[in-house]
Amino acid sequence: MVLALKQETMATTKALNTRIKELEGELALCRAATGEGVSSVALSYEDVPKPKEFLGIMSAYDVDNFL
Repeated sequence: MVLALKQETMATTKALNTRIKELEGELALCRAATGEGVSSVALSYEDVPKPKEFLGIMSAYDVDNFL
């Protein structure tokens, strides 16, 4: 019984190692396809709208329009 469990554990470990190697290969392909990744993407903050200046009065109507 112990021998059967050990063999099953070894088979599972071998299968997992094979799958890990496959996934590492896929990850390498994804990294190559995207270049350097997200950090290489230039973000532009010019498109972000500026909030209106707070004048000291806030109504529930303004909050409803905001949402």
